[in-house]
Amino acid sequence: MGTSIRHILVDQNDAVIRLSNRLFQKLWDNSHGATLPQFAGRRVRWAEAAVELQDRKPVRILRLAFCYLYFDYKGRLDRDKMMKDAALMVEAGIGGIAPTKSGSVIHASPRFAARRRDHEAIWKPSPELHETICDTALDSTSCKRL
Repeated sequence: MGTSIRHILVDQNDAVIRLSNRLFQKLWDNSHGATLPQFAGRRVRWAEAAVELQDRKPVRILRLAFCYLYFDYKGRLDRDKMMKDAALMVEAGIGGIAPTKSGSVIHASPRFAARRRDHEAIWKPSPELHETICDTALDSTSCKRL
């Protein structure tokens, strides 16, 4: 038994595209020639699925995350913007664990961060798209691959 990560992009027409881990790593490392020109200058919906493998075949989804990937004008991954989104998600997710109290002052920054996170850093698929993404992560359906 093992685990695998699946990277899935969703274009503006809700078409699902699976990225190989090798290509995703090259994009992340900003390797020479690692670009996706079809997404140049755009924010693209991204789903990351952790799947459980049994005999090298996906059998179950362990975790799904829906975020955005950002590409510069040449189609290179904009890691700086992704890191800002990640920081926002941490601020929104951890802020309420140990709220600071100081008399009558209400510390609402975690609530504001959560609202920004929900608006800027994450997305929610429709039920149909969610099912398509799950099927793609489990290799139950064919899709375009990069």
